[in-house]
Amino acid sequence: MEQPIEHKGKVVFVEGDRIDVTMTVEGACATCRAAKACGMGESRDKTVSLLTASARLYEVGDEVMVSIEKRMGIKAATYAYIIPFFIMVAVLFVLFGAGFSETVSGLSALGAIAVYYVVLYFFRHRIEKEIVFKLRKI
Repeated sequence: MEQPIEHKGKVVFVEGDRIDVTMTVEGACATCRAAKACGMGESRDKTVSLLTASARLYEVGDEVMVSIEKRMGIKAATYAYIIPFFIMVAVLFVLFGAGFSETVSGLSALGAIAVYYVVLYFFRHRIEKEIVFKLRKI
């Protein structure tokens, strides 16, 4: 069985079956010794909302470990980054190849991505059920 992706976090909100957890997520450059010199080292707080039937077992301020299976992480990255990239490139090349100007092609590609994210927003509840985060106290 493959190792899950894990991050430490702190519970910041609990209501019903929903728990909000804030985590400090470090970028890939954070472990590099030269990261500060080149200015690429980064870490930032991210808050994720998790739906769990055991939400009543957690309180604001609890230290928790949030984990997700790698394949679920890949699925999330596919929805968030890979599909929109291919939509943008396809629209850009099709319109530019059809004789439209660079400006029209570029703006249309950005518009297509905006439409994709709106559709994704309307399907967020279905996606929440597909991409499952696990939570445990530490």
